[in-house]
Amino acid sequence: MKINSKIISTIFVIIFIIIFSYYNFDEYKTFHQNKINIEKNKLEHSEKIERFEVKNIKELNDIDFYYTPNKEFLTQIVELIENAKEEIFLEIYMLTEKRISEALIKMHKKGINVQVILEKSPYKAFNINNKSFESLSKAWINIVWSNKNNYSLNHSKVLLIDDISIISTGNFTYSTFTKNRDFFIITSDKNINTKLKENFYYDYKWEKINIYDNNLIFSPNDSRIQFEKLFNEANNNIKMYFQYLLDDILVEKLIKLKNDKNIEITIILPETAKEDINTKKIEKNWIKTAFMKKITMHAKAILIDDKYLFIWSINFSQYSIDKNREVWILIKNSEIITDFLKIFSKDFKEYF
Repeated sequence: MKINSKIISTIFVIIFIIIFSYYNFDEYKTFHQNKINIEKNKLEHSEKIERFEVKNIKELNDIDFYYTPNKEFLTQIVELIENAKEEIFLEIYMLTEKRISEALIKMHKKGINVQVILEKSPYKAFNINNKSFESLSKAWINIVWSNKNNYSLNHSKVLLIDDISIISTGNFTYSTFTKNRDFFIITSDKNINTKLKENFYYDYKWEKINIYDNNLIFSPNDSRIQFEKLFNEANNNIKMYFQYLLDDILVEKLIKLKNDKNIEITIILPETAKEDINTKKIEKNWIKTAFMKKITMHAKAILIDDKYLFIWSINFSQYSIDKNREVWILIKNSEIITDFLKIFSKDFKEYF
């Protein structure tokens, strides 16, 4: 009787495995194929990053450069949103500006596809986005919190309106447009728009992907390698805006460039960074600094040899470089760089 019971149990298990496999094989196969595709994508992406050179940056022509403080520019952003024809995608660290939220709700009610990714817990401002999240949710807008499993903080600042891409160093807060020095890039370049939308889709679904483009960088995958590559490309000078200089490795890299290649390095910082250890260290190595007082310095930008401009959401810190979702745009455009040099020169001279 015991033998028969064992045989029956074995047969039952075999039948169960066969039935389970039959109905779940495709799902099992898809799961493993996805894992293979992810690893393949990661490997291909790493190879592309290793081959990156500044000279491969494509010249962008359909592009405009703006800086704040500028209340009128806030009106311009709202008007762009309200002129949307099909879709609006927003991936942002902080959203508290009422006019922008109201414009998003207005367009959603008109039938425009509005989707939003918002950071749930900004550093030292954990609940700042709750009100906006609630109001957009109540309006039945498709909004999600960022996925903590893919990156620590979603610090990117990207607004996509149909075929227009807006990448900024600033959040969508009232202070960005009224008090802060921040930079905004608006472009209708099709490739940029396609890549940014692809990144948005995956972030919205909480899925991982590595996206490569010579004119875009997505953190946390690539930033440290790209920082070092960009610095190494400099032959004459580097001009930078940052809130602070907290990454010790990159600070040492700048000092080495100054000492070994005699690169002229100029950095604009907020006055709050004046007494930082790394600030003192770079000044001792003859790196020029200027400290903004009247305007809150929130911009993040690097200009290499007055030829290649990099605007991004990333801060000069290990956390931001290695762990956060950040988006950079790499620009080769003489008119944009001329405009940037004008504001850089003004800021440096005013606060030197």
